[in-house]
Amino acid sequence: MKKIGSQLTVAVVCGLLGFMLTYQFQLLSKDKNKISSNDYNNTQITVELEQLKKAKADLEKSNSELMEQLKKYEESVTSNGDMSRELKNQLDYTRMLLGYTDVEGPGVIIYINPAPDLFSADVNRQLLTHSDLAYLVNELNFAGAEAIAINDSRITSQTGMRISNGDAYIWVNEEKVSPSQRITIKAIGNKVNLSSALDFTGTLTAGNLGFYDITYEKSDSIRIPKYNKVYKNEYIKPIKE
Repeated sequence: MKKIGSQLTVAVVCGLLGFMLTYQFQLLSKDKNKISSNDYNNTQITVELEQLKKAKADLEKSNSELMEQLKKYEESVTSNGDMSRELKNQLDYTRMLLGYTDVEGPGVIIYINPAPDLFSADVNRQLLTHSDLAYLVNELNFAGAEAIAINDSRITSQTGMRISNGDAYIWVNEEKVSPSQRITIKAIGNKVNLSSALDFTGTLTAGNLGFYDITYEKSDSIRIPKYNKVYKNEYIKPIKE
């Protein structure tokens, strides 16, 4: 009887072990399938992102080529008389104001560097946000800035700024700006007025700017690239008098 009882006990134990091994194998198979599915999804997302980047680059290249072609047409027209030449000058001036041409001139360059203690337990409160960048742009505009760029992305009347991905980066003109890396802001205008605005008490410490090491320098020659996007106007219309 003892022998039979021992054999039954061993059989039950073996059965339980077999069940546990089978169950564990099924779990591992599900995890493997899940990982494979996630890898596939990640691969698909990566491919789609690369395709979108290529499409964006192609559109920007096409836009630049069209602008160059239009410039050639305008230059050929201006050879016909002073009136055409004046119209061409007005068009060039308008493009410059809209941000469609590279510009240069005197102004200031601001360097926003993350402070060493930026990544503390209260990181969400300390990271720079789109509101902080918009505040600086507004201060520079109020001081008479004629052209502004954030990380060489031209600021125009249609520039939007938005924090994203849990404050990991800021969208500026559909370009990512990381608040955990150096941010450079260029502004062309009267150097004295711009620097006075930056030196005003509280300007460079407002909001989360106070958690960063911010310096600036005045320069006699600053280059700001053109706005490489296309203006979208679907709803505004000129008023016919």
